[in-house]
Amino acid sequence: MNEKEKTSEWKTVSLRTELIKEIEEAIKTGRYRSISEFVSEAIRLRLEELMHTQGIPAEKRKELLVTPELLLYTPKHTWAQVTPEGNIRVGVSDYAQRHLKGIAHVMTEAVGKEVNKMEPFGVAETWMFMFDLYAPVSGKITKVNEKLKNEPNIINEDPYGEGWIVEIKPKNSLVLEQELKSLLGPREYNKWVNKLEGRLRE
Repeated sequence: MNEKEKTSEWKTVSLRTELIKEIEEAIKTGRYRSISEFVSEAIRLRLEELMHTQGIPAEKRKELLVTPELLLYTPKHTWAQVTPEGNIRVGVSDYAQRHLKGIAHVMTEAVGKEVNKMEPFGVAETWMFMFDLYAPVSGKITKVNEKLKNEPNIINEDPYGEGWIVEIKPKNSLVLEQELKSLLGPREYNKWVNKLEGRLRE
């Protein structure tokens, strides 16, 4: 390793350590309840900053910073959202629910079950077909949306709110950090959907 590489490596480690200290201090002040809340706020501010530099007016920025814009997505049409408790809430995208009209039944793994990123954790059924639900992160299922047992159609009505499906407790913060990096942001996901729509039209 040459001197330049050494300097770069130490700078990365140092900055990471300093950032963790800053986050811990911010939590002590009571401004944030958890690291995940800090991260969620950081994501929101970053999105706002990007929209500002792109010249999007303030009113439009407010409109865009609604729940769906703060989600990350898998190419398999499930979304991930960090909860204040540090879990990952999971549901299906609006694009998916529109193609799953009339969801009649939702089956998931039980609470306590370990799941792996990009592997199925359950199934949504319509009268025509079954749709595998893919986990956006690895971890343990801590909550299942009990409302869906009797009212699975909530997913069609409110995919980003009441229609959430499970919550997953990540294995650890380092694994989570790596897994979140490979998920799609709202714009990337929309581009992916447009590609799929293009293929469907062909």
